[in-house]
Amino acid sequence: MARSPASPRAGTPPADVDWADLRLFLEVARTGSFSAAARKLGVEQSTVSRRMAAFERALRVAVFERLPGGSMLTPLGERLRRHVEAMEAGADQLVREANGHEKEVEGLVRLALTESIAVHGVIPRVLPVLAEKHPRVSVHLLTSYEAAELGHREAEIAVRFFRPTSGDLVAARIVTLPTVPVAHRRLAKKSRDELDWVGVDLGRIPTVEEDYQRRHVKKAPRVVVSSYIAQIEAVRAGLGAAVLPCSALDLDADLVELDLGLPAGPVLELWLVTPRSLRHVPRIAAVWSALEEQLQFLHDARRARARPRSR
Repeated sequence: MARSPASPRAGTPPADVDWADLRLFLEVARTGSFSAAARKLGVEQSTVSRRMAAFERALRVAVFERLPGGSMLTPLGERLRRHVEAMEAGADQLVREANGHEKEVEGLVRLALTESIAVHGVIPRVLPVLAEKHPRVSVHLLTSYEAAELGHREAEIAVRFFRPTSGDLVAARIVTLPTVPVAHRRLAKKSRDELDWVGVDLGRIPTVEEDYQRRHVKKAPRVVVSSYIAQIEAVRAGLGAAVLPCSALDLDADLVELDLGLPAGPVLELWLVTPRSLRHVPRIAAVWSALEEQLQFLHDARRARARPRSR
């Protein structure tokens, strides 16, 4: 039986419905179950169930009947499906026309990324190349550790340390980043017990480096900072060691990889992400290509591996 949503207060308009939830509604309608939609989209079934329950609350109607073998649309749900499919077709046509209209590589691209990737990668390497090849493209860097809303809300492209599992997005892993314990060379002769550590605390955002230090170093950091930029600067100042990408060794000739007998550090992944509808828009494609090409240096740890480890 279809559940009955709570009756709205008279005269109140329904809440705004997210287009992503409309697309998810279509996926459930087409696959016939929350679990099938979740598998196709690469997300947890609980995520689909939670978002569809919120979708029904926003509409204040029941659109699904939950059955033991899956889900089927209510009669109202079937009618709504036709409207949403028409919206989908209209949106696709809009994108096709917009992409066809935008022939030149020009305009603003908003890029969401962390401050460390901006300072050590995008600003010195990507932007100069982009400015030379595409002088009519301007870039707005949005630096934050929070994941930005992609599309026309906050940013068109994001550089992320995780692969997105929801939304109609295109994602490409551009580099993998092995990590190692790093310190200033004057600390290289210290034993594991003598060595101080520099930690990073991003508040509600967990980090694999923090988890590694907690499980394997088992020593509270002497200095804790709230950004990777500050962490690297603290290590360069000789305040302690930290688990950093191998590419960090190229930032300063006085930084060395430590051989402390610890397990291999976590491997980080860097992903480019953009809405599918924007991937081939000329200005988006130009920035995407520049990021993909110029950030490859982060993966090149040959200099780091060529240096002898300090003991």
